[in-house]
Amino acid sequence: MLPPSAAMPENAWELLPGRIRDPLLLSGSGDVHLFEQFNALTAEMAKPGSPHPPGLRELWQDMALHLWELSPLSDEVAAIVLLLHGQRPFLPPALVPLCKICRALPTSKDNISEKLSQLIFNGDLDAAKAFLERKARGQDSPHWLHFAAILGLRMGEMDWYEPWLTSTPAPGPLALVFQADYAFARNDWEKAAALYAQAFAATRMTEWQVREGECHLRAGNREQALVLWTQAYARRPWQINLLLRLSDLQRGHDLPGELPKGQGLILLYSWNHGPALDLTLQALAASELGDARILALDNGSSDDTPGILAAWKQRLEGRLDSIRLPTNVGAPAARNWLLCTDSVKNADWVIFLDDDALVPPNWLRYFGAALAASPEAAIVGCRIVDQAAPMTLQSIDLHFKAAVDNNGEFTAEAPFKFMAPHLMMPDFGQYSYMRPATSVTGCCHLLTRQSLDGTGLFDLRYSPSQFDDFERDLRSALEKRLCVYQGHLRVAHIKRSGSVINMSNWQIANAEGNMRKLSLSYPPAKVAEISRLDLISLRADLEKRMAKLRLCKAFEPA
Repeated sequence: MLPPSAAMPENAWELLPGRIRDPLLLSGSGDVHLFEQFNALTAEMAKPGSPHPPGLRELWQDMALHLWELSPLSDEVAAIVLLLHGQRPFLPPALVPLCKICRALPTSKDNISEKLSQLIFNGDLDAAKAFLERKARGQDSPHWLHFAAILGLRMGEMDWYEPWLTSTPAPGPLALVFQADYAFARNDWEKAAALYAQAFAATRMTEWQVREGECHLRAGNREQALVLWTQAYARRPWQINLLLRLSDLQRGHDLPGELPKGQGLILLYSWNHGPALDLTLQALAASELGDARILALDNGSSDDTPGILAAWKQRLEGRLDSIRLPTNVGAPAARNWLLCTDSVKNADWVIFLDDDALVPPNWLRYFGAALAASPEAAIVGCRIVDQAAPMTLQSIDLHFKAAVDNNGEFTAEAPFKFMAPHLMMPDFGQYSYMRPATSVTGCCHLLTRQSLDGTGLFDLRYSPSQFDDFERDLRSALEKRLCVYQGHLRVAHIKRSGSVINMSNWQIANAEGNMRKLSLSYPPAKVAEISRLDLISLRADLEKRMAKLRLCKAFEPA
């Protein structure tokens, strides 16, 4: 029996079959993604005949525990944990009654989640809050806290969410977790750390120690974060997100570095987004730009964009140049127009920044750190969150779902599906790491001279918008030009993602049409090749980290 407080064998990665190991290399978080891998491992454990390697059952049990940590009030997950515990006990005695309480909650027995998701997708948060209040009226079951936390943490409705913590509190020490999560969302790192520490002491559940470490890191106490994550990693070596964060912290790769070397340009294009563009330029002007200049393209705007650009050109004293087009030529053509200017031809690197993306003061230093750590990088991207709801993750490192079987063979049957483990999961820092990726967000990404000369322009067939940046990353991947995700840089996006707010039927149809073009342009054989190249890069990256962390050799390059 391996209780949650014990250490897991260092060869945890070697225990996993290839078809489970590689998806877990792509991400060890995200409730939907992790559930898929847990079910795959469950099927593996049920196979008759050959004995399972020592330690695989313990890893299986720990995956179930992590699923419970990600959805602590889920009756479905609690039932799974209790079933595994009944087969071979592994829970500390204090957790058994708590798990039974959660199993009795009806979180998966109605359509509350589906209805809330639809209202959120439609952008009607007021209707979502009213719907939940109406459903919960006259009841005090903690079942409702499960749904209130979605609106509170992910959608930034913190004032509305706070009373739920006392009106429908979670059972036992899980109440500490929900209170800690609330303090975390309020950036009260000291209070959140103390509550997570209490929750971990009461349950020995690893995630609370990991989140406590994140609080200490954000408060500036790096040494305490390192201690806590090292302890947590000893119990959960299969969790790639934790491994990456611990490794980055050990090497100082989470810190900003020098400004990118050489001459750089920051490129913007905008169409009728005057107020957002003004905020974007304000954030840029307040940041450390070094010798970088700004080049903005007015894509035929009919609002006050020309005046805003003229005012900022005067304020920035010649560091901003602008181009005005007589009509909107669409996103890929606007990007190409900028790339074909003489100033870009002489640049060592360029950064495309959306006209509603707000950068932090030291943002360029994080790009510099990524280029220093991966000098061969052609493209570097970052982590994007909602400006109005900072715990909502819009973009992280993007990978196709692994197209690999148990023997490590890559197939040509991979569907055109990419990973999205961050969806519906609040940002507790689990994607704050730096590593290779198939693609990064076009909202804020850097292209090196290698990328500009090699991969070239954006594809006009994805006009007027949607997927032109992603398609260029796919071309870069097939050309074996490295894309790097710098998750330690967080940029806030004014436009909220994951909804159809302010999108017309035509815009929705255009996005669907461009996705169809993309899927036909990159059939299964190409997707499998991109997936293969991506996994080779990820395995090589992990092998370097393993040497430092004294881990196994399950991912040695072939």
